Amino acid sequence: MIMRLLPLLFFVTACDALTSPSGPTWQRIDTAGFAPRWGQVAVRDARRDRMVVFGGDGAQQTNQLLAMDLGTLQWTSLPEASGPGPRTDLAGIYDETRDRLVIIGGRVGFAASIDEVWAYSFQSATWAQLPSGPPARHDVPGTTDGTHAWVFGGAGAFLQSLDDLWQLDLATETWQRMPDDGTRPSARTSGALVYYSGALYLSGGHDATAVQRDSWRYDLAAQKWTKLEPSGDFVAGAHFGYAMDVQCATLRISQGDNLDNYDTAYTVGLDVSGSAHFSLLETSNLPPARDHASMIFDPTRRRLVLYGGGTLGDGLGTLDDAWFLDLGAGCP
Repeated sequence: MIMRLLPLLFFVTACDALTSPSGPTWQRIDTAGFAPRWGQVAVRDARRDRMVVFGGDGAQQTNQLLAMDLGTLQWTSLPEASGPGPRTDLAGIYDETRDRLVIIGGRVGFAASIDEVWAYSFQSATWAQLPSGPPARHDVPGTTDGTHAWVFGGAGAFLQSLDDLWQLDLATETWQRMPDDGTRPSARTSGALVYYSGALYLSGGHDATAVQRDSWRYDLAAQKWTKLEPSGDFVAGAHFGYAMDVQCATLRISQGDNLDNYDTAYTVGLDVSGSAHFSLLETSNLPPARDHASMIFDPTRRRLVLYGGGTLGDGLGTLDDAWFLDLGAGCP
């Protein structure tokens, strides 16, 4: 434990040097006494202007649904009928057309990956189980363009890292494994996956032995992966909060760790509009460093919203805090 804390303390000190008094300020949000959690999924419910959170782990795994109004920053528990059991490290997307949260995969107990797919209707406050597609997996990232959802990789039933890309047609609820030309990202879990302008962008993650700090683009029309060579530094490797800032064509990545070695507290952006590059988002302060947090981007207020996570790897030191960061009108 001492060996683990030494690099953590060193890195947090180094991060403090990267703050700027003129930068935007992380502001804490009252979490109204909700239990600490990590490994939850969070989505932006665009119709109701709120963040919706499902699942996660703290003292125990949960299947609780929470919502936070993005205007008032007030929290509520959502009503629900019987549905999925408690789980952690799942993928989730908001299906605005059908007004529902869709969750994919996850982990039950200590290490049991599952293949379940569920949808929660916000109008009827009920769950429905959807057809499974990808084999069981957890620590899996997901994204959507409003018509389809995608997941890549994750940790399989035997904790093996996976390198497959799957697509869910949200209208027909049918799955297909997406083809490629033989070139693809290495197998990994816990990375970032976002959609932007006809392509998927994958960044970071880890396998059983090493952190992956590379970034890739999957052209959905050509069904082809291309490795990006972004300039700039991307230090945190996995278990971060991430969200796509469409207005700035930037994948925002915040917090995270390096194969459960040490936690980080800063935020970087991967600009994908031209020549891809990483840049550090300088802020006037930093939330406590963490891993396994969730994050959304609120385009109405140009704001990042960060929630939960752990401070010592996989849930040790579980946090119950939430924060927002106003990015301003420009593209930092």
